[in-house]
Amino acid sequence: MNVSIQAKRGLLYGVYTYRDETGSWKQKWFGTGLKERGNKKEAKRIAEELALKFEMERQNPLQKYERRVKPDAVDKKQAAMLFSAYCKKYVEEQKDRLSPSVYAVYKHYIVVFKEFFDKRKLRLLDVTDKDLKEFYAERRKQGIKNTTLKHYNSILRPALRKAYKEKLIPDNPFEFLEPIGKDRVNISFYDKNEMQKFFEAIKGHPLEVPFALAAYYGFRRSEVLGLRWSAVDFEHKLISINHKILVVEKEVYLSDTLKTKTSNRTLPLIAPVEELLLRHKAKIEENKAFYGNTYDMRYADYVCVMENGKIVYPDHMSKKFQDLLKENGFRHIRLHDLRHSCASNMLAAGVPMKEIQDWLGHADFGTTANVYSHLDFSAKVKAANTITAAYGGVKSPEKRKDDTSIDTLTNALKEMKELGFDSLEDYLAYKQKQ
Repeated sequence: MNVSIQAKRGLLYGVYTYRDETGSWKQKWFGTGLKERGNKKEAKRIAEELALKFEMERQNPLQKYERRVKPDAVDKKQAAMLFSAYCKKYVEEQKDRLSPSVYAVYKHYIVVFKEFFDKRKLRLLDVTDKDLKEFYAERRKQGIKNTTLKHYNSILRPALRKAYKEKLIPDNPFEFLEPIGKDRVNISFYDKNEMQKFFEAIKGHPLEVPFALAAYYGFRRSEVLGLRWSAVDFEHKLISINHKILVVEKEVYLSDTLKTKTSNRTLPLIAPVEELLLRHKAKIEENKAFYGNTYDMRYADYVCVMENGKIVYPDHMSKKFQDLLKENGFRHIRLHDLRHSCASNMLAAGVPMKEIQDWLGHADFGTTANVYSHLDFSAKVKAANTITAAYGGVKSPEKRKDDTSIDTLTNALKEMKELGFDSLEDYLAYKQKQ
């Protein structure tokens, strides 16, 4: 190392001579802090240490560049792996970053991949965008919606990107795919009168509590079944959603990670729900005494449990909901449509869209608006009157006897029934053709 010692104003300095990236000679001066007389040997040692540190720092960017230009060696045999096996390998590499429930869902997706790609004996290096398109097409024929297809992409996209980056495949076939569109939102819901009949029908039903929670609050199924007593504050009249239950391949997963961050929410404890929960809590204590040691205490903090303490499975709740509708002659809707019923009736009652967003726990206002904005007829009339008044005109009446247009949600629901439409989307499409 070319380091010399120079004296300047009574102090010793180290001077390091080196070539820069262009090959030109440069000098770097280091202060040693030592006086000139009797310290040259120590100054030399200090200067060399400082020059070495400088050289290491100077070379570090070059080393980083080298690493980017020359990536770590990869096992080229991976390119000959079955495509499903490579996807499985990718998921296993990500296992520590995934929640148990997501990992379980991903394992199920790998089984789906195997059924399609292994049947065609497709290796990683064989898969093209055409194969991926055929995979999506086949799943659509089986009734799989675009939402689920997008979930498959949470594995396919990064796995193929990684394979391309490691030069295992000549190109990334995923880049040649068209984006998967959103599913058409097909909203069915019960109006106020139908909901009143529904509440009468569920009285005394074994699943009265989960059905009531879904109807009053619009909770998702996983949120209803994940509700714990520790999240119900009877003193301050609050109920919090901060936990969920999922069942994947008959295995139960309990998770504090909800669909979105805003899914974690605290709402007022509605009086009818409070009364129902208190009765239910007392009934659980009776069940504990009756079943004794056979009562399942693993789910003691969970609100929605069977008589023997076991949790209510999501599919069981959905099936019993459909059985209830048939037994009572109710119009068919999905269990999830209780969530839409909650939001739609709030909207019809004049609750602002923003408040409905917070109530449902949607991540952004756009989600709520896209789903429910076409229901908010009263808001459109109000907007029309506002702009008319602003320009000095006369407000239009919100309803005229001779007006056959639909200006309120109540009128829409009434006409839907008369025409026999279960879906508001189909009803609106029909109206547009008139």
